[in-house]
Amino acid sequence: MKKILIILLFICTPLKAEKIEQLSWFNLQEILEDDKLTYKIIKSCVSLNSAVTELIKKEHPKLAKEFFQTANYLYPFGILVLKKIKNIENKEAEQEFFSSVDSLTDDYMDFMIKNGQTTKSFFEGTFLGEDLNYCNEIRAAIETTLSESKKQE
Repeated sequence: MKKILIILLFICTPLKAEKIEQLSWFNLQEILEDDKLTYKIIKSCVSLNSAVTELIKKEHPKLAKEFFQTANYLYPFGILVLKKIKNIENKEAEQEFFSSVDSLTDDYMDFMIKNGQTTKSFFEGTFLGEDLNYCNEIRAAIETTLSESKKQE
């Protein structure tokens, strides 16, 4: 019986780890060339920022607001990329993106809570701090691109 439980543990654990992976390994050029990767990064950034928002909003409401703003800024871009990848209507893309983000947000929260139980920190010993910085870089790159395109119009 113990062997079965151990095997199940090894089988189930990678599934969770596969959903949450380090984002900062990808460079901007890779993201620009691959819509599926762009979608994955934006979905992960929205989910990570949403998870942090939820976990800190009671104790640090002002800081939580900043994470919330980043999630909300990136959110429509995730819908647009999903719509393009799957060639689906906006409403369907919105529903699918919301569901995916909601699920991944829960995964991030579980990951951070478990880490906090052992390290007393949501981020210590993980790549999540780097990923939050990376997500801010992605947001800045989008803002810069939009600003530049408005100047050219």
